[in-house]
Amino acid sequence: MNLSAEEEKRIFGFLQQRNYCLRCCFRFIGWHSPECFQNPFKFANSLGYIAAENTSSNDEKPCPACLGILQKPMQESVIQKIQAEVEKQNYDSETFITALTIPTCVGLRERLLHMQCSLELGLSENTLISLKTKIQTIKDIWKLVVIPKVEQAIKKKVDVTTPSAFLIEIILSYKYNEKECEVLLSKYKGTKNVVNKRKRKFNDTRFSKKSIETLMTSITDEEFTEYFKDFSLETTASADVENIMCSHSSIFVGGRYNKLSRELSQTPWFINGEKKMQTSVQDILCNPIAEAIGAQSIKFLSSGREDVDVRNIHSGRPFAVELINPRISKITEKALSDLVDKINHSSQQVQIASNLKVLSRLDLKTLKEGENVKTKFYRALCICRNIPKDTVPLEKLNDLKRVQIVQKTPVRVLHRRPLSPRIRLIYEMRARWAKPQELKTLLNTTNEDASVFFVLDIKTQAGTYVKEFVHGDFGRTKPSLCDILNADVDIVALDVTGINLNWP
Repeated sequence: MNLSAEEEKRIFGFLQQRNYCLRCCFRFIGWHSPECFQNPFKFANSLGYIAAENTSSNDEKPCPACLGILQKPMQESVIQKIQAEVEKQNYDSETFITALTIPTCVGLRERLLHMQCSLELGLSENTLISLKTKIQTIKDIWKLVVIPKVEQAIKKKVDVTTPSAFLIEIILSYKYNEKECEVLLSKYKGTKNVVNKRKRKFNDTRFSKKSIETLMTSITDEEFTEYFKDFSLETTASADVENIMCSHSSIFVGGRYNKLSRELSQTPWFINGEKKMQTSVQDILCNPIAEAIGAQSIKFLSSGREDVDVRNIHSGRPFAVELINPRISKITEKALSDLVDKINHSSQQVQIASNLKVLSRLDLKTLKEGENVKTKFYRALCICRNIPKDTVPLEKLNDLKRVQIVQKTPVRVLHRRPLSPRIRLIYEMRARWAKPQELKTLLNTTNEDASVFFVLDIKTQAGTYVKEFVHGDFGRTKPSLCDILNADVDIVALDVTGINLNWP
């Protein structure tokens, strides 16, 4: 139902006489035209709602409906604070979006105002329903009026269609918010047992928008009016800017790395709160990237992980870095190339083995799914004790294909993983006796007798515990290399030589 011009003018006059701002007067009678909110005084004058000689814009006092949020003084204050915060944080994004949080009590005030209009003006039920359904929200009008001014102030364009990755959050508060919400909560609590039964649920969030809206849908207009019969909508206080927060969506950068040390953990290693190693793969890779991009923090993601004493060589392990709240979003190929050079020159323990790339969410899905579907290649230096070399049937290993093994959770990781058996495939193996010079490459020594060592190249399903496949882990892996060779076999050194994943 549309209001007649006479009804609109009568309601408009009723609101204006009670010091409601012109924008709230227009939104309460259901106007949606941008012109009436961008220049409300001129528009109201053209309609004959206010006299031309009336120079007052009702901005001298806080509007009882929007608590000053749609009035000029508040708008100017918000824009200045947004500009100051954006300049301080120095994000390079050329676009932005906003999120406005307004006091919860605004919803109470709007409903009470509708009821007062209905009672004092004798509005019909259909007219009241029309007013309620057609009212423009404060947030919509605020964005219509204020966002263009914010664009000018911070020299960035709003982009809600893509949407922009740069978010400006404006949190507005009102010092009497809890007091006004308490009127509803206390009245409702006194008349409805259901709130007493759910008291715990409302303990921490009872003044939240969701909690108040839930309560308001549970009561009638008559009950609501009764609860607030002694409440005055007039106020001398306006809303305040509680906080302006800027943030940027995460950016992901990834590539492949080689770990060349047998004394380096993948992530920082803490025991009882104490860092046990000076650095880690994560520190070496991520810290320079986070510093260059101006990230607030990082998350390190990789396709599996190697043990402290295991190297990762040749093609490298796929990894990604989530750069949380980065200041720099325009990342060029040259910048990424410079980061590769910087990281590789800074450490002999870890080297980036590919180009770095800015990743998409789809790329990350590939990294995650690869944990279960990829195949991996290893080279292990094994030792065969107490048995003459000529009696060890190494050639037998070369003929085995798709060996299925069952592995219980290894003893070494039981403290952090549940005890459960897993079935894995050993796709193929190649074994040969070690050459003396290989001991230096794999073991960093030439003092050992090479005749007791053999080199095992192995292709496995992702998630295979290779060390345990070699030595059996006290019978927890079946079959193991010890079972197959019928010999006492142990692993001395292990390298990851390939991870079969299309990355990056």
